Parts: sequence; structure tokens; C-alpha cells
Amino acid sequence: MNQKLRFFTFFVFLFFVQALFAVNGYCASRKCPGIEEGAKAYKAQDFERAIDEWRSCVDASVANYSQTSNQNDGQNADLLYNLGNAYFRNGNLGFAIYYYKSALRLNPNDEDIQHNLKFAEAMTKDKVDEDEEENPILSGLFAVHHVVSLKGQLFILLGLFWAIFAIFILRILAHNYKSKNICTGIVFGIACIFSVIGASAAYKIIVLETETIGVVTAKDADVTSAPSDKSQTLNTLSEGTSFEILSDQGNFVEIKLGDKVKGFMKKSEIGIVK
Repeated sequence: MNQKLRFFTFFVFLFFVQALFAVNGYCASRKCPGIEEGAKAYKAQDFERAIDEWRSCVDASVANYSQTSNQNDGQNADLLYNLGNAYFRNGNLGFAIYYYKSALRLNPNDEDIQHNLKFAEAMTKDKVDEDEEENPILSGLFAVHHVVSLKGQLFILLGLFWAIFAIFILRILAHNYKSKNICTGIVFGIACIFSVIGASAAYKIIVLETETIGVVTAKDADVTSAPSDKSQTLNTLSEGTSFEILSDQGNFVEIKLGDKVKGFMKKSEIGIVK
């Protein structure tokens, strides 16, 4: 019995150590000096300098991501949100919407980001008519789906996994069938919760991997019939207009906006939300 208890205690300790390292690995990111410099410039209403400082931090975090595979090291929702504010105050509507959307992708529940994004999008010239009425049931499910961020869901799944493992060990150590049945019931309940959260997290990952949004960052951008400078111009989209990106075509992307606008746009005139 003592050996079994030591075995169980070891795995409980291993769980807490793993969770601690996971949290520290996420939170203890190297702080970019440009964050504070950008904040000072923003308070002094030197928005161009604030943009330069914060952009340097975003660029550094992207480079760090390729080396450490930690996308959240420096490049977080707050930084992108502040950068969006700086661009908005500097009169760059397209870049402001682009960074608001990028921030919202990391933190879809932030009300400040949502508010500023809606305010900025209301100033765009191109509007897409939405004929379908919003289903209140689907809207409610979508809201619940976004209550916890993807990162939070992954941590919860990790905790549930180790909880199932710990209860399974308790079931092995139990001496009577009643205790074993109770453990089995608890494991079943946790497994159901694990499945629901896992499905939600999987859907978010699929959306992140398959759904790509673009934003016009130039004053206006042409939508052409083919991925070529010599192709016919079909439409012109104004600064800040958002659209779906269907495919990558070298220096161009294939885009779709509503049911009426389809074609190709130059990458140099847009921002791709990642």
C-alpha cells in the first residue's frame, strides 16, 4: 500500500510541476523594451513613434515564434490592440482595423477590442449587405464557445487529463466496489466535459488554420480578374474593408467579399490577419 501511495503522490507532484512550467513558459516571456517606449510616445501623442516602437516588438515576436514556437511571446492581444489604437489616432484606418482584428483573434472576448473594432469598421466606405437574420440559439452557442480562449481551453484539457489519471489511480487503490463505482462515475463525468471542451478547442484550431481574413491597408486597392498587374480591374475596395482570403497566388491573393465581389488583390495593399 505504501508503494502505491508513493506512486500516486509522484504523479500528482508531476502534474503540478508540469502545470507550473507550462504557465511560466507562457507568462515569463521576454519583455520587449519598445512596449514601454511606445507607451510613452503614445501618451505624448507621438503616434508615429509609438507605431514604430510597437511594430518592432511585433516583428521581434514573429521572429521569436519561428525559433521557439511560442506565438504568445511578446505578440499578445494587448500589444496588437494598442498598435491598432496608435494607427487609428494617426489616421490609418486600414492598419487600425487590421491590428484590432489580429488582437481579437487572440482574445475574442475582450470588449474594448470589440468596441474599437466596430467603431473603426463603421467608418469604412464599403459595406456588405447581410440578408440572413442572426439565429439567437446559434448566437448563444457561439458566445459560450468563446467564453474561454483557446489557450485557456488547452490548459483546462491538460488539467482534466491529469484529473482523470489521478482518479483512475484512486480507483485502483480502492478496496470496495462502491468506491470503485464512484470513481468510475466521476471519470465518466470528467470525460464528457473533456469531450465538449476538446471539440470547442478543435473547432477553434480548424478555424485558425483554414479561415484567413484580409484587410485593405492601402487607401484603396483594386480587385482584378487574374493575379497579374495587367489583368482587368473588377472592383476597387476602400481602406479598412475586410474580406475572406481563398488562396495564395504569389504576390496576389484570391479574395471573396460577400456574394458579389470575387477576384485577386496585391499582397502589398492588404494585411493578412494571423
